Amino acid sequence: MSRSSAFSLGRIGRCLLASIPAIALFALALGLPSLAPTVAMAQGADFKRSYIEPFPRGDRYRVLVLGDSFAEGLWSGLYRAFQEDANMEVINRTKPSSGFVRIDSYDWSKAVDDILKDETYQIAVVMFGANDNQAIKSGKEYVKPGTDAWDELYGQRVEAFIKKLRAKGIAVYWAGLPIMRSPDESDEAEDLNEVYREKSFINGAKFIDTWSGFTDESGRYSAFGPDMSGQVRRLRADDGTHFTTRGYLKLAHFAEKEIRRDLSLAKLERNIPLAGNEDEQAKVMGRVVSPGKPLPLSGQFTETPAEETVEQPQAQVQGEGQVEAPVAAEGEAALPAPPAVQQSKVGEVDVVRPVISQTTLEAAQNMTPQAAASLADSENIASDLPGGLTALASISAVNDPSVASSKPRLPLTQRPYYRVLIKGEQLKPKAGRADDFTWPRS
Repeated sequence: MSRSSAFSLGRIGRCLLASIPAIALFALALGLPSLAPTVAMAQGADFKRSYIEPFPRGDRYRVLVLGDSFAEGLWSGLYRAFQEDANMEVINRTKPSSGFVRIDSYDWSKAVDDILKDETYQIAVVMFGANDNQAIKSGKEYVKPGTDAWDELYGQRVEAFIKKLRAKGIAVYWAGLPIMRSPDESDEAEDLNEVYREKSFINGAKFIDTWSGFTDESGRYSAFGPDMSGQVRRLRADDGTHFTTRGYLKLAHFAEKEIRRDLSLAKLERNIPLAGNEDEQAKVMGRVVSPGKPLPLSGQFTETPAEETVEQPQAQVQGEGQVEAPVAAEGEAALPAPPAVQQSKVGEVDVVRPVISQTTLEAAQNMTPQAAASLADSENIASDLPGGLTALASISAVNDPSVASSKPRLPLTQRPYYRVLIKGEQLKPKAGRADDFTWPRS
């Protein structure tokens, strides 16, 4: 298959993958299995609701910008985009005239180790490609760009770079290259984008497609276009490759939009007390947490004034946090058992609430992922229950194609959708099917 046809299928795949939702439901359902939460399971990994760390150190997010001259301009746009956010810090660690090819001049694999050695970051925005269309030295030989061998060597370096960032728990956003004025340079940018997209998809980074943001109505290169105010301005520099100041602001907007969306999901995870204590969260979310502290039963009820005190039947304790129905006096109807109350510390918040039943927790783990797919996204639900109790649920959409609702049966690179939509391969049709054009018919 030619590179152009592979690229076309790849573009179709990106559009389809962007529409794949993964729903995460985390609920407080007080003894009602029908209100049990649903959790989407990651492919071969523990599920995580938000892509960005919800509890950064000092309640401040540090955004690390890495890359070449493209990334340097991208940093300037991101800095202005987040300058009014007091809890966001955008840090420039770019290096113009660098890349993954000439590691003898600047080795990003070693540089990222030094950058991450003593500092903590939650977000990384990456952009490369301005200087990487040249031969890679492999041993004593040089591998020319545009070949499968070059793609393999270059992809290995990109993959190692992403893995080092992800190993530190950093949310990685890889900005793709834009269209270029020169047709040859555009073809080279498309080839590099295919490598970035594939390695990002496999290693848990998010690829940000910027190509169509800088084309005209016919999909061709244009130095002019609408800026962030909607006015048609010059966005590309005279070299036909880089951007003007307005252009970098628009380029940064593509990354800013994705980051803000994931920050919203991270803020929803901050409301974790609504979902139960640490023990219940550990069972549903698969987290290592400290156990909660149950409230003594003697502290469950408000004292009645002495002059209004009425002798009440005593409740009998059956187990931790469980209360048997009070024994009624002879000739009187049995009184209903008061709800078991539990007190726990979730983060820095003290939570006092009725205990969630074991049935609900088991249902949260076992409910099928198909049920989650039918739920609305980004919605909080509250429902009043009998006895003055309240059920709370938080439903959030995770816009991450690396999160799916079932464990894979095949390795990622062997799955049909990956081969067709990401790699652009053409699968052999089944005999006799409408797309089987073999002749004569068998």
